[in-house]
Amino acid sequence: MSIITPRAARTTAAVLAALALGAGAVACDSASAAPTASQGSGAPAQGASKDDGADAGTGAAQSGTPAEEGTNGGKAQNDDGINPSDEAAKPSGAHCATSEIDFDFWGPHGGKPDMEQSKYQQSVTVRLTNHSKRTCTLKGFPGVQLVSAKGERWDLARSGARPDPITLKPGDDIAHIKFTVMPTTDPGTKSFVPQDVVMTLPDETKQITLPWEYGGAIVEQSGAMHPGTFVDPIGL
Repeated sequence: MSIITPRAARTTAAVLAALALGAGAVACDSASAAPTASQGSGAPAQGASKDDGADAGTGAAQSGTPAEEGTNGGKAQNDDGINPSDEAAKPSGAHCATSEIDFDFWGPHGGKPDMEQSKYQQSVTVRLTNHSKRTCTLKGFPGVQLVSAKGERWDLARSGARPDPITLKPGDDIAHIKFTVMPTTDPGTKSFVPQDVVMTLPDETKQITLPWEYGGAIVEQSGAMHPGTFVDPIGL
């Protein structure tokens, strides 16, 4: 049987206390080495800034907003890249409207049909002038109707000529309505005495009336298969 003296008991207690203190220090070091929620876990720290368009908290790249997609300088575009506002301003060149054209009788070098002849056909020309501010096009046969003082009306037959387009810039007067008449001075011939000429441009319904300036009479052939009086397509 061993006897523990008071001095030995104090020494043993001191050793045990030292061992306990060392174990506590090791535990503290282990706890400080454990990762926190913002270290090594892959989750961004709270309040972190976004880079390269990444969405905070998700890591996903941001897509373009609807206002940014399909635009060019803030203007919406069609599939072919044309801005609707630009598409609305279509280029000139559509057919000429009646309201854009002036009509007047015209003859080269002051010439005019001689209605005193009975053997030869005569040409009548009406000049067309574009008084609008845009370029437009004329193509096709005009409607030409002769009207007598009694109100009789004669719609002229069309010739076999081929229509070609004629482009008129603002101020141009290069297009003409041309029709051929067969005058007569024979009192025994059925005749038509014109007082007015009524004209309608291709693709238009508005009519323009000019007083007949040349006098005389025309052989009445309104029902003939190949009359000597007829209209050509609009030409130069």
